[in-house]
Amino acid sequence: MEKGRVVVLDNGGATCKIGFGGEAEPVKVIPNFVAKAKGLKRPFVADLLDTCPDIKGLGVLRPVDRGYVVNWDLQGSIWDRAFSGILKVQPSSASLLVSEPLFSLPSIQRSMDELAFEHFGFRSYLRVPAPVLAYRYETSTLLDSPPPPMPSSLASSSAVSASSASAAASSAMALQAGCGLLVDAGFSFTHAVPIWNNKPLLHAVRRMNVGGKALTNVLKEVVSYRAWNMMDETLIMDHVKESMCLVSLFPTRHLPLARKRDTGNIFRAEYLLPDGVTLQRGQVKDPAAVLLAVKTQEALWEQHREEGEREETLSRRGGGEGREVGRRKRGGDRHEGRKKSGSNERVGKREEGGEGEERGRKRGRRGGEGEREEESQEQEQGGGGGGGGGEQDEEDEEDEDWDERAGRGKPGATGGGGSSGGGGASAAAIPPGDSGSARRMAGSRGTAGGGGGSASRDGGGGQQPELSLASERFMVPEGLFHPSDFGVNQAGLAETIVASVSAAPRVIHPLLFSNIVLVGGSCQFPFFKERLELELRPLVPDSLPIHISLSQSPVVSAWKGGSNLVRSGEFARRAVTKKQYEELGFERCAELMKHS
Repeated sequence: MEKGRVVVLDNGGATCKIGFGGEAEPVKVIPNFVAKAKGLKRPFVADLLDTCPDIKGLGVLRPVDRGYVVNWDLQGSIWDRAFSGILKVQPSSASLLVSEPLFSLPSIQRSMDELAFEHFGFRSYLRVPAPVLAYRYETSTLLDSPPPPMPSSLASSSAVSASSASAAASSAMALQAGCGLLVDAGFSFTHAVPIWNNKPLLHAVRRMNVGGKALTNVLKEVVSYRAWNMMDETLIMDHVKESMCLVSLFPTRHLPLARKRDTGNIFRAEYLLPDGVTLQRGQVKDPAAVLLAVKTQEALWEQHREEGEREETLSRRGGGEGREVGRRKRGGDRHEGRKKSGSNERVGKREEGGEGEERGRKRGRRGGEGEREEESQEQEQGGGGGGGGGEQDEEDEEDEDWDERAGRGKPGATGGGGSSGGGGASAAAIPPGDSGSARRMAGSRGTAGGGGGSASRDGGGGQQPELSLASERFMVPEGLFHPSDFGVNQAGLAETIVASVSAAPRVIHPLLFSNIVLVGGSCQFPFFKERLELELRPLVPDSLPIHISLSQSPVVSAWKGGSNLVRSGEFARRAVTKKQYEELGFERCAELMKHS
């Protein structure tokens, strides 16, 4: 190894990104946990998980909890594997640049400094907040890249061209001023970080306690209630979430489609569970079925964007009134389902005075008499099928059968006749005594009737165990936009962004909204950026343009920012040497790194 090289380490909650400063890509992205298998004494540290023959039922120990390192012994073993086993580096002849979360406590910073200098013995060392590194890289990328071309169908409109040019000019101005809003949707949390002059405005940072870990836990609960018992299969469900979930542009419109049990259900897709014999790792059964929903939403988004641009063009010609109506219409689309869901229950309340209540009571009496007449007719006919309630009776029987099957099997279980699957689970599929995020999500937004979560058990003919998902694919990521569905009493991502911008100086509000950058693993869901734009536009004044950019490499953007910092020579100026640490101590070195 070349003497004096700088090791760049982005220490995330889910993964560690490691490599050498000045290079374009990290050497490797490794899991930031230690896995232990039942019956085996040898733990699988970080990337050694690839050597595990069977990942079913693995216990996962993470050094990071709620975004901060809480187990330094475990973290030290993972770093040791990264430095000596992967990079083949001698810390005594190298330097270290490591990322840290925002608002890290002094005790955590002290432990990190001790690990770097006293345990590993690096020559020099610098820790930088991860959002600063990520924004540094994304800014340099956006400044170097040309703006995307405008669709030909919209280029002919002068009003649309003027609007796009205004947004592009505001975004370019914000980039040159080092001003923007970084949305870091990570593993443990989601941060909205306003940045001015390439430094975070800490007083305006807002945090959501929802990230990739919370989404995986909810997916485990929902699937365990409906199909297989997957509460102990964290690694498998992580892969299911990453390979099959997506963000729905209009969830209330897509829920009825996800309830279908025929070929018209574009959201239904199957995942092959590992059995330890023929399949060591899980995989998507039919990738084309997963992409079907993505392609459908692409066409829907193009149609929605063209309609919005036409409304904007008409509003510019006819004044601001039409623009305001169009904005309210677009903003109200996603609330349409909620307004309609309880309309039948509120009929009596909408009628004013006692006259309305009397009409409601008469309507109820007539309905009860009709039901009694139908029941008497069915009894006279011998109670045979084909009556007016036949379809409902079949659904009730299927729901009862589903209740008996839900949560009974484990992945890879053999035996049993044939396979079971098909219909969606009803709200009764969740046991009455259980309370949790899955039950709250099912009751509040209708995922329990969403037509998903079926299981196909391994039959005698060697059929691979399958997990079928439908509404879960897009309702689980809804927790980022509506955390209350998971029982988290916090605002959604769009409201968090608006609150963060509102806490910043008013003069830079246009620059912040015109340069929103998305990073983090949870941003990789398809249509995450488009859905955030739909949620954010009704909350922002029409006079302020909104420009959202998604990082091309959202997982490693902080690492690439650190690599650029080393390449520019800034690391050599800001880093603290081991001699300074031994002479000045932790407090003085912390001040040097903070103000350098």
